[in-house]
Order: sequence, then C-alpha cells, then structure tokens
Amino acid sequence: MNKVKLFEEQKHTLYELQKEIGLSRSWLYDYANGRYNIEKMPANVILRIAQIESIEPNKLYKMMIDYRNRKDK
Repeated sequence: MNKVKLFEEQKHTLYELQKEIGLSRSWLYDYANGRYNIEKMPANVILRIAQIESIEPNKLYKMMIDYRNRKDK
C-alpha cells in the first residue's frame, strides 16, 4: 500500500505532520489527494512542514508542486 504524501522525500507521515502542526485530521490529506490546490496552502503551514522536515520552505513548496504534477500524469 502506498503512503499518501505531499512530496517524494517526506520523512514524516501526514498524520504526524498534522498532529505536530495542530491541523484537523484530514487537512493535509485533502492537499495530498488533490482536493485542495497546493498553491493555496497557507504559508504558515508550509513553513511549519519545512521546519519539521528540515527543508528550506521554497524548496519544499517546489517539491510539493513537482510531486503533485508527476502524480497527475
């Protein structure tokens, strides 16, 4: 079974990220599954994910967009 992810090199599960950030249960899953557009993800959430994953925020954003675009093909 494939894990649902926001980007390829994701270290933490969506559940772990949501719990750490304090988001509702399905919030990041909706972005990962394409229900919400990553381009509209709040900057503070991207910053927190980047901090947790130890990635520069702009790089993380690009990685999420690239991963989504590859999944869509």
